[in-house]
Amino acid sequence: MSAEQGSRFTTLENEALICGRCGYCRSSCPVYRVIGWESASPRGKISMAKDIFAKGRKDGLSDEFVQRVAQCTLCGACSSICSTGIDTRTLWLELRKRIAQSGKGPKTYDDIRNTLLVNRNISTFSNDDRLEWAQDLDDPEVVEPRAGAEVGYFVGCVSSFFPQAAQISLAIAEIFGEAGVDFTTMGGEEWCCGFPLISSGFADDAREFTKHNVDKIKELGIHTLVASCASCYHVWKHESQAELAGYDLEVLHTTEYLARLVEEKGIELDELDEVVTYHDPCDLGRNSGVYDAPRKIITSIPGVRFVELAHNRSDSLCCGGGGNLQSVDPELAATIAQLRVEEIKESGATIVVSACQQCEQMLSTAIRSAGLPVRVMDISQLILEAMG
Repeated sequence: MSAEQGSRFTTLENEALICGRCGYCRSSCPVYRVIGWESASPRGKISMAKDIFAKGRKDGLSDEFVQRVAQCTLCGACSSICSTGIDTRTLWLELRKRIAQSGKGPKTYDDIRNTLLVNRNISTFSNDDRLEWAQDLDDPEVVEPRAGAEVGYFVGCVSSFFPQAAQISLAIAEIFGEAGVDFTTMGGEEWCCGFPLISSGFADDAREFTKHNVDKIKELGIHTLVASCASCYHVWKHESQAELAGYDLEVLHTTEYLARLVEEKGIELDELDEVVTYHDPCDLGRNSGVYDAPRKIITSIPGVRFVELAHNRSDSLCCGGGGNLQSVDPELAATIAQLRVEEIKESGATIVVSACQQCEQMLSTAIRSAGLPVRVMDISQLILEAMG
């Protein structure tokens, strides 16, 4: 959600009444493309929300309606195409909040909440182990928290605790080291950004997480924060502003910071003989407006032939992994990912690059299922490969 989008949202009741039922949103919705039922379309869900909340239909929170709201990936495509300007992404989040307050939300959402409240991360591991991934660095102590560093790297839960995604944090640490970047992390004091709570309807709980992280960044004296997770970046950029009020903090996604390093010749890139395409993560692209930085990086690598996917930038297709969809309907998430893989196949790319570990996981699984000879990489991994 951009600041502009958030500022135009009024109330759920008002927004539901604004809907003109034009149906443009249906053509952009990945869930509707797969399911095909009106109840799965943005228009259909808004119509039900109007009956329940604007017209006072007390029995409206049926199991089917709750399921349809949970099946949304929060990709923001319907918001970008809405002819009446409804910020549907905020509307879906408000709907999930009210469903959670009613006690009728999916059990998996409660499980996510309980895990986060106990562990402060989305895994079952102790939060004190957030820097375990750094043991594969030549000097693991380089990422230990210290005050006064030029850059604070917000690693995120997935890249901290899941081995495949930990390759992203390792790549970033190595790149920063080679480029001479003065950086640090929050170590075990880094808590989940709060997005899994926000997207499950527990926005009030998420505020404890955002406040804690902001307080720790202030304690470390960090004034440039770099996040490698698209959703972490989105939360820091758009959801943490109240806590950051009056504090000078530049929030960047790693693609933005790495593009700066490439432009300033902080890193030298060797030739790669590859055809590379780029998948725009929804929370980085459509929901935060970052499109150019990753493309600048890719096109700056000698020898690389860059090709766009059929749907790109603000028109990009969701990978299927957003909005906690995998936790409530993994089959639907996988089918949505296959839609994107068809475009990757048609592009002729040998490498598909993204800038979100969830997108990369979804695309990797779908590409393996399709038997395509295509590598899936984070943009940091592509840079590291080009650095030799």
